[in-house]
Amino acid sequence: MTGMGAKHVVMFLSNAYAPDVRVQREAESLVEAGYRVSVICWDRRSTFAPYETVSGIDVIRVCDVKSAYGLGWKQLVHFPRFWRKACQLAITQAPDVVHCHDLDTLYVGWRLKKLTGAAMIYDAHENYPASMSLYLPSLLVKLLAWWEGRLIRKADATITASTVLREDYLARGIFPVAVLGNYPDVKRFQHLPMAEAREARRALGVPNGALLVSYIGGFHRDRMILPFIEAAASCPGVYFAIWGAGDQKAAVEEAATKHTNVHYCGWANRDELPLCFQMSDVIYYGLRMDYPGARYNAPNTLTQAMIMGRPVIVTNVGDLGRIVETTDCGVLIDQTTPQAIAEAIGKLEIPERRRELAERGYDAALRSYNADVVSRRLVELYAAIAL
Repeated sequence: MTGMGAKHVVMFLSNAYAPDVRVQREAESLVEAGYRVSVICWDRRSTFAPYETVSGIDVIRVCDVKSAYGLGWKQLVHFPRFWRKACQLAITQAPDVVHCHDLDTLYVGWRLKKLTGAAMIYDAHENYPASMSLYLPSLLVKLLAWWEGRLIRKADATITASTVLREDYLARGIFPVAVLGNYPDVKRFQHLPMAEAREARRALGVPNGALLVSYIGGFHRDRMILPFIEAAASCPGVYFAIWGAGDQKAAVEEAATKHTNVHYCGWANRDELPLCFQMSDVIYYGLRMDYPGARYNAPNTLTQAMIMGRPVIVTNVGDLGRIVETTDCGVLIDQTTPQAIAEAIGKLEIPERRRELAERGYDAALRSYNADVVSRRLVELYAAIAL
C-alpha cells in the first residue's frame, strides 16, 4: 500500500509530539501496515522544528499559535486559533482518514470530515471531561461532556484505553468502540543483569534482603503519593523509592525527608525505567477515590510492572482494579490510607507470595497487555471500517 497509492492518515495532537509515545506507536503501526501517516500537532512554545520526519512519519507543527501548558480554562482562548491553523494545514494534505487524539482535537477532525469526506477516528486517551475536573470549574466540565457527546457521534470509530469508558460509550449508543491500552513494548522492557539492580539498590542504601516498594509515575493531583510515604512510619524494615515529577513535587520531597527509609529519586526517563522496576520488589499505584477520572485510569506503570515481573499494590477502582483482579498480579486496596497501604505491604513480605503474583502478571502481559497486541488490533480496526 505504500507509495503514491497509499491511504493517507492525518493525526491531530494538541502537544508538540516530542514524541508522544502512544501517538508514535499507533503511527508507526500504521506505517508498517502500508499507510502514509502525517501528524499535525501544536508546539505551543515553538520549541521544535516546524517540519520533520520521525520513523517514516511526517510531523507538522503549528508553531505560530503561542500558548503554554497548565493554563486551565484560559487555554480555551487559544484552542480556536490552533484548530483553524490545523484545519488549514490538513486540507493541503488531502487525507483519507483523520485520527483525532483526545477531545481537544476532535473538532478539527469533524471539520475535515465535512470539508473533505475523510473518515474520522476519535482516539479518547482518557475520559477527557472527567480528567479536566481537577483543573476546570464544574460548568466547563459539563460543557466539555456535552461537546464530546455531540462530536463523537460523527466518528466512524472510537478508540479508548479504558474498558470502563468503552462501556460508557456503548451505553450511550456510540459504536464501534475498540479498547487499545497504553501497554509496554516487550522488547524495550527487558530484564537487566541482576548485578546492575543490586548496585542501584546499594546506592539507595537498601540492605541485602530488604523489601523495596516503589512509586513510579507522575505527581498529579489524583495520585495518592503522600499516604504512601506516610506508610513508611509503620514499616521500619521496608524501604520506599519514588520516581516522578509534577504538581505534588514539593510536597513529596518534603514528606520524604521525614522518613529515613524513604528516597525521592527524581525523574526517570524512558531508558531508565527498566532499571527502576527491576531494582524494586513491589510497585505501588494509588488513585484518589473521589476523583471522577480514577475509574477510567489504567496507568502505564501497571502493565510495565507486569512485564517486568513485579507485583503491585493498587487502588481497587475502575480499569486499574479490573486488570489486577483479572490477572491476580497484586494486592488491591479499597482505601489509600497509610494504614491500608502498610497492611498491603505486609502481605507481600513473603518472597514466595511475590513470585506467584509476579509470574501471573508477566504471563498476562505476554499474552494480552503488550504493544504488539495493540498494534495488531489498531490495524484490524482500520481494515474493519474499510479504509
